[in-house]
Amino acid sequence: MNFAKLAAFIRDYFIAIFSFLLIFLLTLFVYSETKKKAEERSAKLFSIRAEQITRAVDKRMHDYVQILVGGKALFLSSDTVTREDWRKYYEALNLEEQYPGLQGFGFSQVVRAEQLQRHEQQMRRAGYENFKVTPEGKRDLYTSIIFLEPLSSRNLRAFGYDMYSDSVRQSAMRVARDTRQPAMSGKVRLIQENGQDEQPGFLIYLPVYQDNARPESIKERQRLIKGFVYSPFRARDLMTAILGDSLLDVDVEIYDGTNLSRESLLYSTDTTLYYHTRHDREFSELNTLAIGNNTWRLFITAKDGFGRTADTELPYFILMGGFIISALMFFIIWSLSNVRRSNRLKQTITDNATAALFIMDVNGYCTFMNPAAEEMTGYTFEEIRNKPLHNMIHHMRPDGSPYPLEECPIDRALPTNNSMRAHEDVFIRKDGTFFNVTCAARPIMENGLPIFTIIEVRDITDEKQAREAIIESEARFRTMADSAPVIIKVMDESFNFMYVNKQWIDFTGISFEDTINTHWKEVMHPEDIGRLAAEFEKATASHTAFRIEIRLRRFDGEYRWVVSTNTPRFGANGEFLGFISSVIDITEIKDAEQKVKQNAELLQKLFLEVPAVVGLVRASDLRYVLANPKYRQLYGNRPLVGKTIYEAHSEQEGRGFFKRLEKVCKTGKPFVGNEVLTSIDRLNNGKLEQGFFNLVYQPLLDSTSEVEAVLVFAVEVTELVSARRELSNTNDALSVKNMELLRINNDLDNFVYTASHDLKSPIANMEGLVMLLHDILNGKLNAEDMQVLDMVQNSINKLKGTIADLAEITKVQKESDVAVEPLSFEKKFRDVTTDIHGLVEESGVVFKTDFQVARILYAPKNLRSIIYNLVSNAIKYKSPERAPEVRVHTYQEGDFVVLEVQDNGLGIKKEQQHKLFTMFKRLHTHVEGTGIGLYIVKRIIENNGGKIEVESELGKGTTFRVYFKQAPVAEEV
Repeated sequence: MNFAKLAAFIRDYFIAIFSFLLIFLLTLFVYSETKKKAEERSAKLFSIRAEQITRAVDKRMHDYVQILVGGKALFLSSDTVTREDWRKYYEALNLEEQYPGLQGFGFSQVVRAEQLQRHEQQMRRAGYENFKVTPEGKRDLYTSIIFLEPLSSRNLRAFGYDMYSDSVRQSAMRVARDTRQPAMSGKVRLIQENGQDEQPGFLIYLPVYQDNARPESIKERQRLIKGFVYSPFRARDLMTAILGDSLLDVDVEIYDGTNLSRESLLYSTDTTLYYHTRHDREFSELNTLAIGNNTWRLFITAKDGFGRTADTELPYFILMGGFIISALMFFIIWSLSNVRRSNRLKQTITDNATAALFIMDVNGYCTFMNPAAEEMTGYTFEEIRNKPLHNMIHHMRPDGSPYPLEECPIDRALPTNNSMRAHEDVFIRKDGTFFNVTCAARPIMENGLPIFTIIEVRDITDEKQAREAIIESEARFRTMADSAPVIIKVMDESFNFMYVNKQWIDFTGISFEDTINTHWKEVMHPEDIGRLAAEFEKATASHTAFRIEIRLRRFDGEYRWVVSTNTPRFGANGEFLGFISSVIDITEIKDAEQKVKQNAELLQKLFLEVPAVVGLVRASDLRYVLANPKYRQLYGNRPLVGKTIYEAHSEQEGRGFFKRLEKVCKTGKPFVGNEVLTSIDRLNNGKLEQGFFNLVYQPLLDSTSEVEAVLVFAVEVTELVSARRELSNTNDALSVKNMELLRINNDLDNFVYTASHDLKSPIANMEGLVMLLHDILNGKLNAEDMQVLDMVQNSINKLKGTIADLAEITKVQKESDVAVEPLSFEKKFRDVTTDIHGLVEESGVVFKTDFQVARILYAPKNLRSIIYNLVSNAIKYKSPERAPEVRVHTYQEGDFVVLEVQDNGLGIKKEQQHKLFTMFKRLHTHVEGTGIGLYIVKRIIENNGGKIEVESELGKGTTFRVYFKQAPVAEEV
């Protein structure tokens, strides 16, 4: 019984059920395809977002590398870079604002083990009394952080830190040093961390070599390394600055190296690490970055709400809407079926309908038409029923081609049992004219069979023309507005946004939909809101245009100066509708105006303050246009501007000046004169003075290449010319005096040489006579007489020594070109200690040697004399209070090889040290000597282009440093 009822229901409402199923199945198909497209779009969007994040990180890191390159360039451009230079360079870059996330910008100096103590002392002398390289401990190589900006509380913790002591940092520094390329370290804990808000960190290094070298071999790079320009980074601060709002719908995990372990994690936006958990997300991507010889892996996942927009929700709306439409269609057809059973079409309704109604039978003939149909087509019912309806009003297309019956959707509605709604088409009137219509056709069923088609037709000619005109006008306006090189916005009478063009969206970064819902104050600079509001209120009240310069916020947050021109717009009836505005970015113009103003002020300041005579003479009448204070002061502050050169100067002052200036105006060629003799009335009292000037008359040309004015520039060189003349006279006198001194010096040298040579024979005779007298009188004289005879012998010996020293001095002064050969410091030192073996044994001295420079090119006798005098003096003047110790050390310092001899002996008072190298001067008389050894040493050294220095403290010891002017010798001796 129930089955029979169900079958009857289906038979009676087959069309309604079929329509429901058809529409619902179509809805399911559209839902499936739409959802698939939405998922594909979301996947593509995520891929783009992941690529943008990766590129943003990569670009910013390469920007930081370029910052380090700029820091290295500072060292390449200057022999000496001070801490003040480094600070000014850092402030000039404005890194905290331009590149947020940078923890610091510094330089770490390479310090070798033997240089550590000197480095720390230099830093302490520079004002850092407690400076010390940390961590402490003996190492072959140190790197000391000496520059670091900003020198905040965090960065102060790193000052003096030896990054080379940490294996991770050392690995990156070695790579940078050996490759000459920037190198990034692995994950580290920065010294800047103080226990609060700790973050993983890393560093980037760029090597700097000594003397701006570009060493090619790795060995040379290791030898010449001077230090590293570097930057430390706190990972979370850095990534927050780089990524910013990019992380609203994605999570990013950054791992150091290729191993994505928890220990290598640098940065994560979420406490959950999705790479290491089972929290699978719909979209994820693993990217790789290579930065500074290091690798980062970026694992990016989409949050649950990623890409969720109106488009992603569209499939569900389609599904819901399709179901609702299917249900509505079912109930509509069900209701119509019920109505058709109970009621037939009523003539009253059809006669009063504004739309044309036709009823067409299965053969296509019209069986009914209402008055509106007759008026629309021009046919009467009797005329139209003679032929199929299609042949009367629908048989031809507007282009004149025939319209086959089988292609007519209206005629096919009945045979196919399909309804048609809102079908736009073109019908033909009786007079042959075409008109646009919208049609709805529905089969009429009786006993389950379609027997008629009811057609509803509405003339939409005027409506379509108006719609097309509106669409065309709107499209034309949008094209014009989007193509305009200015921002265009339409505001209503309350100054709310009605429309903005593409340039507005590009400038502000706000979408069209968000702009419509945005208040104008949200994109304005706070200081300009009140001014614009007042102008708008005034213009609204008077319905007039206004123009104003304001600042708008660009998409990157920067406020830009713009000029906004606002024109009122009115409706068809003259009612005020608001404003249409055009906006042009004038930031560059404002900046240019400011720079022009600054340049003008600078030029005026230079013109007024330049320490030279500057004036401007108009070419047309040779009249002064400008004259700086120096110019007026030169002529006794007389008035010049506004006068011609003939009125401002007398004939004597203008002699030569007038002709030169006239020639420049006539030929357009500049005049340059050096030390030109000129007559000047300096006090403006009629008395002329002579002066010498360096002159430049520079013509200034107009757009037609004609001389418009002449710039007069002069510098007085009178004192310079006078000084040069005096200097020339002085040089002549000095030359005469120098020749005289050379002659006297040669005479003295010849006298010393002759005296020392001629005195040797008489002294030898005296010595022989004293010895003979000693032998003859031996045993015959008492003790006092023998003592006198011994004193005579000692005096003769001292006289012999003095004459020998004089001869040696003469040799030293005359030896200007002595043959040199490669010598070993250590060998010469051993020869000297062998010669003074007795003195060494007697004193018990301990030698400490460190020959960092092993060999040198020098005269053998001279080098031995230097070492002999310095070492023997260090032993002879030992302190009785302690065991003698002598340290002999050689090293390279710039272009000099340095020999350093240091003892712990008696020392010398500071006020007596300047007498140390004086001939025959002895500061300690308890030791035998002539006081000429150090004088000879100094002359030997200075004759060979070197120098000798001494440091001594009484009671503690003395240090001699000999500077040999040459590079160390590499050959074996």
